[in-house]
Amino acid sequence: MEYIETTKNEANKAAWLEKRKHYVTGTDAGKLIGVSPWGGKFAVWLDKTGRAAPVVETPAMKAGKKFESAILQMYAEEMNCKLEHVDGYNLITCDKYPRLGASLDGWNHDLQIPVDAKNIKWKNEKWGDAWTDQFPEYYKAQLQVQMMVTGATFAHLAVMFSGQDFYIYSMEYDEEMAQKILDATEEFWHYVENDQMPEADGSDDTTDYIKTEYAVGRADEEKDPTEEILEALKDLQKAKLDEKDAQTRKAEAENKIKVYMGDATVIKGVCTWKNNKDSVKTDWEQVAGVALASMSAEDQKKLIDAYTTTKPGARVLRITAKGY
Repeated sequence: MEYIETTKNEANKAAWLEKRKHYVTGTDAGKLIGVSPWGGKFAVWLDKTGRAAPVVETPAMKAGKKFESAILQMYAEEMNCKLEHVDGYNLITCDKYPRLGASLDGWNHDLQIPVDAKNIKWKNEKWGDAWTDQFPEYYKAQLQVQMMVTGATFAHLAVMFSGQDFYIYSMEYDEEMAQKILDATEEFWHYVENDQMPEADGSDDTTDYIKTEYAVGRADEEKDPTEEILEALKDLQKAKLDEKDAQTRKAEAENKIKVYMGDATVIKGVCTWKNNKDSVKTDWEQVAGVALASMSAEDQKKLIDAYTTTKPGARVLRITAKGY
């Protein structure tokens, strides 16, 4: 077994981020073919056109980076192979698929295959037995792109569940998925080249972008309804009714459980119903009132003006047409 650690060069990060804007990567592919829980086509468009908000690193992301090396070392030991933990700030591309790019976690020199490392909180029904290809589709899309740009015929996914259960999964090159990614990439790239917004979806990325881009409406601008918009209105109304029904059923189920529990705080092996830690709240409005009362009217106005700003009111979508 030989483990080679290639240190990430932080100086390359900015250039790597910029280069990624010109390629569809493994994480992008899952979004474009509709299998990613982290957004869709719109999120990729925001990223490639430089409109995406800066990525805020979550605790899960930080943990994934910290444990990546350990997971790959465990893989190298189990496989008894020569494994290189590659520089993640290096985007691999190829002439055969000029729009695709991939940043690898590891490279198995003995088998000449990419190895991806994942730190997963728990193993749920989406994950099968070790050495199968039964794992989430969005990770398959990531490995598929890695195989396409490296020319590998299969790839490994090294996964640590709950910080203690280590699994290795294996996936063969999937021609059908590869074509699906290529078709989605070709269709998508027209939006980037023409700086044309793709169809809005329900992701957080889309919602946040709309809030920022269209924060203030023009009172003198109106549009006529289209068939597509009228259909969207019907979908919206149905979704609201479904949501209301779901909230009622949720409240009913919770109330049944709580009534059964009464003063008890635990149903053995099922759930808990406990008080959170006591919180301390200061009524700053009252504090300010007392403080202002000791000041002159002129000083009060100066103080209030110094900390007063005008914020545009939120745009609220209200349905005025009957039947929606």
